Amino acid sequence: MALDDLAFAIERSFLASEFLTWLWFRCETEGGTFDLPSGGLSIAVEDALQLASWDEDGVKASLRGGAPTKRPEAAHALAAGLLLSKARFVGARGGREWLFALDGQTLDLTSVKVVDPEDDDEPEDTLSDKLAAGEELRLAIDELYDVFLGLRLDDDWNAIEVERIRGWVSTKLKQAQAALQLA
Repeated sequence: MALDDLAFAIERSFLASEFLTWLWFRCETEGGTFDLPSGGLSIAVEDALQLASWDEDGVKASLRGGAPTKRPEAAHALAAGLLLSKARFVGARGGREWLFALDGQTLDLTSVKVVDPEDDDEPEDTLSDKLAAGEELRLAIDELYDVFLGLRLDDDWNAIEVERIRGWVSTKLKQAQAALQLA
């Protein structure tokens, strides 16, 4: 990679964390179902979140287990300007299901697991079947990122989508405050 290409990539690396945060927002506010060119995809944030600020020595927060997306700490981290830097997801399309993590620096898929159907009469997936399932997931995430970029690069991003995300964070803060008062 040329030095200019590397500088360009680093300059725009914030988009990956914005993408993950937008996915979380869409999962909570619109159910996490997306119509993509390769077919519908449903996703949900799972049991692990990592949030970070953009400062070199900035704040980082990790939440695991116990529905981390609903915890007050998650709402406060978002309100403080932290973005999702890594998250675990579950995805489904047709009869296939995946568990996977997405990295907010590189958009690398990690810890990909193709969930085997519970039907014991079916033979176990071969390696080539699992590789094909992984490629299907990679393609779907690429298409999902294209959807995000279409919105992100639109002139109305700040006026429409950012305002919707701010409203979501505000609602999460109110729910966190209510939860803390009940405790």
